Amino acid sequence: MIRVRHKLILLGALVVLAVSSGFTWLSLALAQRAIEEDLKARAIVYAREVAATLGAERRLEGGEGLGRLIARLLEIRRSVLQMDVLSLGPVGTDVIATSHPGIRLPFGKRDAEEIASGQVVARAVTTGADRHFEVMAPISLDGSVIGAVVAKISTQRADELTSRIRFWAVTVAAGSVVLIGVLMSVAIQFVVDRPIGRFMSAISSAGHAGVPPPVDVRTTDEFGVLARQFNEMVSRIARFNEELQLRIAETTGELDRRNVLLFEMQRRLSHAERLALAGRVMAEVAHEVGTPLHSVAGHIELLRKDLSPDGLTEASARRLGIIEAQLRRVIEIIGRRLDVTRGARGESGPVDLERLARDTVELVRPGLANAGVALGIRAEPAPARVSGRQDQLQQVILNLLINAIDATPRGGRIDVTTRAVPKTGTIEIAVSDTGHGISAAEREQIFEPFFSTKEPGHGTGLGLFITAEIVREHKGRIEVESEVGRGSTFRVTLPAVNGAS
Repeated sequence: MIRVRHKLILLGALVVLAVSSGFTWLSLALAQRAIEEDLKARAIVYAREVAATLGAERRLEGGEGLGRLIARLLEIRRSVLQMDVLSLGPVGTDVIATSHPGIRLPFGKRDAEEIASGQVVARAVTTGADRHFEVMAPISLDGSVIGAVVAKISTQRADELTSRIRFWAVTVAAGSVVLIGVLMSVAIQFVVDRPIGRFMSAISSAGHAGVPPPVDVRTTDEFGVLARQFNEMVSRIARFNEELQLRIAETTGELDRRNVLLFEMQRRLSHAERLALAGRVMAEVAHEVGTPLHSVAGHIELLRKDLSPDGLTEASARRLGIIEAQLRRVIEIIGRRLDVTRGARGESGPVDLERLARDTVELVRPGLANAGVALGIRAEPAPARVSGRQDQLQQVILNLLINAIDATPRGGRIDVTTRAVPKTGTIEIAVSDTGHGISAAEREQIFEPFFSTKEPGHGTGLGLFITAEIVREHKGRIEVESEVGRGSTFRVTLPAVNGAS
């Protein structure tokens, strides 16, 4: 991310570079032009001086003397590359003397006309990389133009001077740009960066309430005005935030209270609906099953009375006793189910959960043998006493064992474990099996009424629902852990009676 400071420095440097480059280019162009004009003026003066000297000494006759004179002039003035001395006649011009025999400098008809009129001709010539001046000055004798001096003067010195000027101009311009950039950076640091940094520090140090502290900028420029307005805004936000927090706290408290009441009402309503539904079902079951059972029990009693003691064998009497006992047990089970759905309360007392588990296991021994499932029971030496109705707690253990038997294939195993948890003051009984397990989706609904993982016709879906209701009435909790293909574990945790843990 490019900061504002860097943007200002970059923009200022670009502006300075553009302006400096423009002025440098203009200065170099003017300097080069001035140097070239100075060189041209010097060349003209030099050509005039040579022409005047030749005219005054009447040295236009030619010969070796004029040639040596030209050679000495070229030695003195290194910038003169070639010099020709011409005579003007009616039919043209003749070269009287030259520093380079065989090479004649350009001298046309128009040049001759201008020289004859007493003018000096000077022109810049560029041939490839070569630049030079050609200067032609008239030689006068007694007021008449009799010849001309033509000189080829190099611009090398001027070019070198121009190159040095260009180098130093560019160097000075670059240095000035760097110096201006540094000075701008320092100025921006004090004028812009520090106030902006204070604003950013205040904004970033805003507390949990989101209110930044005041900004300490006391200048009289725009940043000072902005700081005063910012501090006023912070004060307004702080006051508004305090009022808002107070109202939020009041509203949240009221909302929490109403949510608790609503949740409790929903829970009670849901519980009442489930119990009402289960109660209707159990009432129908009790009516449809209980009446025939009572009728059968009555007929068995009449049959026992009709048969004389001599006509009733000991084996027949024993079988009739078993039938009566099982009928009473079925009637009692139906009654207990109705008590659960109706919320019937009975007398509670201390219950030895470990002994109750062992007694319940004996009830399902025939079912275990038929299913080909092994069962083990483990208990800690410490007493495992809870407070509750023994018949209802036995119903819990019996339901869990029946479900475990139904879920475990032949050759599997069921383990029943009871233990005390001193840290929580509870007693835990766990029923584990090596059955097919329960999926996560099914675990969320397994304690709902009429939900069953068994095949149709093999369960009503009320066993675990009634089990959970009994556990909840005993102020306990029931949990399930299961993994598909590896079995399930149901844990029932109940408060221990004083001294049990």
